Amino acid sequence: MTKPELTLDKVRETAKVKSFRASDFLTDEQVEEVKIANIKGKKKSGFNEIDAYIAEIIARFGYDTYIAWKCGDITEENMAKYVQAERARDAFQRLMIENIIVASMAGANQPTKGGQAPKSLKSAIKMLQNEQKLAKGAQ
Repeated sequence: MTKPELTLDKVRETAKVKSFRASDFLTDEQVEEVKIANIKGKKKSGFNEIDAYIAEIIARFGYDTYIAWKCGDITEENMAKYVQAERARDAFQRLMIENIIVASMAGANQPTKGGQAPKSLKSAIKMLQNEQKLAKGAQ
């Protein structure tokens, strides 16, 4: 006795794939709760730019510096200068490795038929120039 030959068409005819949704397993009340929750939407993040700035101050300089800034021992202008200087220092530290990456990328990219550099290389060079400006302290 031989087995019947399986073909893709025969398998498609016999196979019935049933897909399930979450609503198949929920009661009507639970489906309504889900609909209401979807209408309300997602919650916004629990922080804004001011919170991020305060977190950066604490991360870069420590909690004691934050307390001194809040008490008025350090002025707003000075703290802004310190944060900008610290950002410039970080950019300067990243600049060497970024130069190496862009230089290796430039060696791997071939110019187009028109003799121009690829857009990816142009954008990488532009980003590197922005980092150089940031490292020099310009905004």
